[in-house]
Amino acid sequence: MIAQIFRKSLQLAIILMILGLTVIVNTNSAKAMTDGVTRYVATSGADTGNCLSSAVPCRTIQYAVNQSTSGDTILVAQGTYNYRASVDPCNFLQTRAVVCYVDKILKILGGYTTSNWSVANPSVNLTVIDGQNAYRGVAVIGYNTTTANLDLEGFTIQKGYALGPTYLSPYDPSGIGGGMWVQKATVTLRDLIFKDNQVFGANTSSGAGGAGVGAALRIESSPQGTSSLIQRVTFTNNKSYGGTGVDRGGLAFGALFIYSAAVDIRDSAFTNNQAIAGNGSGSGLGSDGLNSDALGGGIGIEFYSVITMQNVTITGNSIAGGNATSIGGGAWGAGLYSEGATSIAMTDCYVSGNVGTGGRGTTGGTAGGGGLLIADSSTNLVRMRVIANTATGGNSTNSSVAGGAIGGGIYFWSQIFGMPLATVVNTLVADNLATAGSIGYTMSGGGGGVAVQGLQATFNQTTIARNRLGPTLVSGQGLLVLGSNVVPTSSATVNYSIIAEHTTGGGGASAVLVQQNNSITFNKGLFAGNTKDTNVSGSPSLPGTFNGLNTMLSASSAGFVSPGVPNYNYRLLATSPAVDKATGSTVSTDVYGASRPYNLIPDLGASEYWPATVYSLHLPLVLR
Repeated sequence: MIAQIFRKSLQLAIILMILGLTVIVNTNSAKAMTDGVTRYVATSGADTGNCLSSAVPCRTIQYAVNQSTSGDTILVAQGTYNYRASVDPCNFLQTRAVVCYVDKILKILGGYTTSNWSVANPSVNLTVIDGQNAYRGVAVIGYNTTTANLDLEGFTIQKGYALGPTYLSPYDPSGIGGGMWVQKATVTLRDLIFKDNQVFGANTSSGAGGAGVGAALRIESSPQGTSSLIQRVTFTNNKSYGGTGVDRGGLAFGALFIYSAAVDIRDSAFTNNQAIAGNGSGSGLGSDGLNSDALGGGIGIEFYSVITMQNVTITGNSIAGGNATSIGGGAWGAGLYSEGATSIAMTDCYVSGNVGTGGRGTTGGTAGGGGLLIADSSTNLVRMRVIANTATGGNSTNSSVAGGAIGGGIYFWSQIFGMPLATVVNTLVADNLATAGSIGYTMSGGGGGVAVQGLQATFNQTTIARNRLGPTLVSGQGLLVLGSNVVPTSSATVNYSIIAEHTTGGGGASAVLVQQNNSITFNKGLFAGNTKDTNVSGSPSLPGTFNGLNTMLSASSAGFVSPGVPNYNYRLLATSPAVDKATGSTVSTDVYGASRPYNLIPDLGASEYWPATVYSLHLPLVLR
């Protein structure tokens, strides 16, 4: 009954740049680095001298960079800084950058004034790198060294722009890194705002359209053993566009794109970013086997990356697959998309209101992972809230086959045997939706809350509640477990969890659906208020293996405080049947950071009951 929905393995061709090109720049390596000097920049200055006097600052950041050697610090006073061709050393870039350098280690700090170079206050002294919708904001490149690095703090990077092609020989029609491009280098980024940056893949007259990748920031191919840090950085209203093509439109990855790099992201926000794949005049299937897909509206992560995220919000991002005559493009991971990462760990993150929509074609494009899509990656999710995300299949242009949808909240997927577990702890997955396209018909899809395909997943102290399926879908309003075309069996283990209040979907839909040849094991939990708990009876499809059903409690209500719109409050009432029922659980906190247990025995699900007057003392400030 369920078509096997999976995404072909995607690998962008990353071609190291600068080969065969002349780089007109002073390439000071870290080997020659001293303690460095401080240089000064202000809009009232002039690009003369060496920028060493705070009384006589230089005019442009780029001029100061040109004077600098590795280890230097550049202090920048408030104001707006634009591209100036006369000081640009990076003539190898197809899209020039306001600030660019190769093989240096520099610190560039904004938020100062010409009367106070001692203390930065970037929230008051706005310091802006402005691409004017014509230039890239910043480019940092490692070429002759493995130590190129930028420490950038206290700036707004806005209206950056990158248009494909990125390379002419060999030709690459992609447009990448509109706000910032980091290649074979590392960065420390603190207290930044990336806003209103754009990338455009080139339109092509044959083959596939160019990809639009990383509207705000692209970090790729970092040297082995290095890592980058993104802390207190906001990404808002950045847009990536794939170009038009003949076979298919170009791919689109959203605001932040990471390829083969180790990156730590903390205390940051990704809001209202877009990735819109290009349209194609042909079938929609390229010679590379790819469709015109949109991926990771907030964050896109590709092969061999090591990612840690803490206290990150991913909200209101959107992706849209490209249109084609036959097969619409897919929409994968509207909030975050990860494929082939070595590992991805997310803690205390909030993922909400992200929307993915498949493209139009005679067969509409599939949407997967309205909040998160994590494929072929070792995954650990802790204290997450994944709420009110949507995956919507594309419409059929001739009212035949609508696009399916899978994993309205989270879609775990693998086509590699022996992949490590996906582990989900103290996580709330609620009010998400997976729905097929509205023009045409399909029953393909499911997993309004979570879909597990082709791997093993473990859920500890998790609440899956009030997720929905569209009217043609019946397979797992809360949780769907199914095999992939390569890995035919999947398994889920669900410990001390709540699966509740799933009532919306096609006729006969069940809250948990385990497809034949797959399995699930329950270890103490609660079913509450679902129209139908599972498909163990053989309806709406033949079941896989169910273990531990006798350990599950059943109730008419889970006893949430104020579930659903507008409060999404899934804390427990004192009268909840989940209270004091998680005997044996060793999880010491809940989704909000409150300690477990309140009484001698912890509660089922993501939230531990505390009296309201006591609970507020335990709630982390960032989540209040």
